[in-house]
Amino acid sequence: MDPCQWAEKFDLPPKGAECALNPICSDNLLQNCKTMIPEHKVLIDFLNNRFEVSDLAGFTTENWATLLSEGSRHRIAPLLYSKIKLADAESIFPKDVVRKLQKKYLATAYRNTVLFHQLNELIARLNNQDIPVILLKGAHLAEYLYKDISLRPMSDLDILVREEDLSEAVQIAFNAGYQFFCDNNPEKEKANKDYDYGIMPDFIHFQALLHPETKCMLEIHCFISSESSPFKIPPSEIWQSAQPSVLNENAVFLLAPEDLIIHLCLHAAYDHLFDFGLSAFYDISITIKHYGEKIDWQEISRRSGQWRTNQCLLLALYFTKKWLGASIPEEIFENFRIGKMVYFAEERIFKTFVTDPLHQHYTQWRNRKGLRDKIRYVLNVLFPSRDFMANRYLQPKNSRFLFGSYFFRFFQAFKGICEIAKTVLHDGRYASRINRGDNDFRLKKWLIKS
Repeated sequence: MDPCQWAEKFDLPPKGAECALNPICSDNLLQNCKTMIPEHKVLIDFLNNRFEVSDLAGFTTENWATLLSEGSRHRIAPLLYSKIKLADAESIFPKDVVRKLQKKYLATAYRNTVLFHQLNELIARLNNQDIPVILLKGAHLAEYLYKDISLRPMSDLDILVREEDLSEAVQIAFNAGYQFFCDNNPEKEKANKDYDYGIMPDFIHFQALLHPETKCMLEIHCFISSESSPFKIPPSEIWQSAQPSVLNENAVFLLAPEDLIIHLCLHAAYDHLFDFGLSAFYDISITIKHYGEKIDWQEISRRSGQWRTNQCLLLALYFTKKWLGASIPEEIFENFRIGKMVYFAEERIFKTFVTDPLHQHYTQWRNRKGLRDKIRYVLNVLFPSRDFMANRYLQPKNSRFLFGSYFFRFFQAFKGICEIAKTVLHDGRYASRINRGDNDFRLKKWLIKS
């Protein structure tokens, strides 16, 4: 099936001869997504290396401002600047726009340099203690796939260690200068013989740690999916297929291409409900391009089915092929059907409206069936476990100050209730905000269907 036929299969008409460049051509994208605007078309064209000067004809100051804000929201501003430079297209962009994009590029370069310095130091310490580590997400992508750490923004460092190595890995992080966010007496906490270095049941990593000097946040994972997650991803299978590599003369492991693609799709779809926009699909696209024929697509389908991540995988791959022309076998989409959830997801990806949904807890509460279930949900929100509170408010689990966080949570809940009441009484956009929240809730539920 050629790209034109693939487009036709999903009722997305191609653009004549240009169809060969991309399964779904950007002129038609505007017709196929209600919330997509011309600025999105320009962003997609640059990501696909097929920019046309005519795309910018008639752009106003407002259009340029939107292009900048959407480039930043989709986390592709540094990449956009790089592609403008490579296309020698600086002269057709306003100088102020190029300057702001360059500023984003340089800021990403500086921040990622700091993060990778911290990562190299930590990996060296882990190597000295013979603790194997897998690089996750940004650290893997920026260094090995983008091959330029200035192009891929990173907010923190994510590494994966074996569960039996967690306690020692956390101690090594402490010795390297990391600490809890709210750590009033760290030495006492770390010396506490009753301190539990385990990972809480609803989480996939140890409590986030912060390096006070560089403001680098570190998440030490043992799992890709938590105990309570609808997805079942055994860490043993991740480690079994992990590939050895080297980071600045230090030994590391990388996820196998098949596991990396599944993880990126899961992270984009379920963990963030497509809030990272086009950058998440570019991550997937560049992974597919980098590994090419080495990717075992049958193994991806098998593992995804076994791990119950099919919906997340197929939806994220569908968007990656649709907008970025990724080379994905048609057999992958054999059981995939376009429906309302696809359009709900597109609305989230290309949201440009200021009508935010009401708080997720209100949406969750509204969609509970029966009074008893609604009351149970409220109690769980107001009185979560101590483990949850420690991770949510970034404090040591045994800290005596953690109890005070419950009062802060009650205050937040009261403030939220007041805001909802104000919205119901005075906000003319109440109905649309409710509708958006309900759509997000339905999409989240749809993504966990096995």
